[in-house]
Amino acid sequence: MRHVICHYHIYKNSGTSFDEILRHNFGDGHVCFDGPFPYFAIHQKEFAKIIMRHRNAVAFSSHQVFLPVPASLDFNALPVVFVRNPLLRIYSIYRYKRSENDGTLTSTNAARMGFSEWCAHCLDHPQEIVHVSNAQVRALGCRFGEPSLSRRHKGWMEYDLGQALRNIRTVELLARTEHFAEDVGRFTAILARHGIEFDPGDAAPQNVTVSDLGKPVQERIDQVMQELDGDVGKRIVEANAQDSALYQAVADLLQARAGK
Repeated sequence: MRHVICHYHIYKNSGTSFDEILRHNFGDGHVCFDGPFPYFAIHQKEFAKIIMRHRNAVAFSSHQVFLPVPASLDFNALPVVFVRNPLLRIYSIYRYKRSENDGTLTSTNAARMGFSEWCAHCLDHPQEIVHVSNAQVRALGCRFGEPSLSRRHKGWMEYDLGQALRNIRTVELLARTEHFAEDVGRFTAILARHGIEFDPGDAAPQNVTVSDLGKPVQERIDQVMQELDGDVGKRIVEANAQDSALYQAVADLLQARAGK
């Protein structure tokens, strides 16, 4: 059986850093791909075709593939998923879009608004709300060939948290952006069981402000909350209750696995 690493790259969840490690390990055997548009989705059958067409590849990365993994009699997909504290992730999106100037409404608004105003605007905007409310549950709560179930509420988005939790329980190669080196360090032994040599090297997240790296996670969260005026902080926390539950579930799952 051919074993392949499938990196489900969630935007602003240290995926660029992990892709660099995959390139270091596998060179041309690491295939990155996305569809022609940001909203494009590559479903499991199409993903399986991509894997089969790159018979010498060991690792695949895309922003536009979604759990559960493709089924095949010819290969075994080993999913990699990173999750991130939702407040830190939203702040990272804001800072990135503020500097990127990519012509999107998100970037335009981030460039002209402070963080608190931007969050409030996104929570009230029918399209922009997807950036600031439970986006990780949306990405991880998909079904085979189908997006996550969803429901729109005033000021927040609801997705299929139960399906997201079921999906992540199948992921051996599971990690958190805030504990990048520690969690990626576990991958070597897991991949060795599948006959894949993997060296994380000096695993450290990229695209992170240098001054943030030495700060405790809670201190960074507190600093983000201090930038949110009035009731915006309360609103953004409530709008990400599902993402927070998902993040805690991942932390609990990794702790339980480490205890075995």
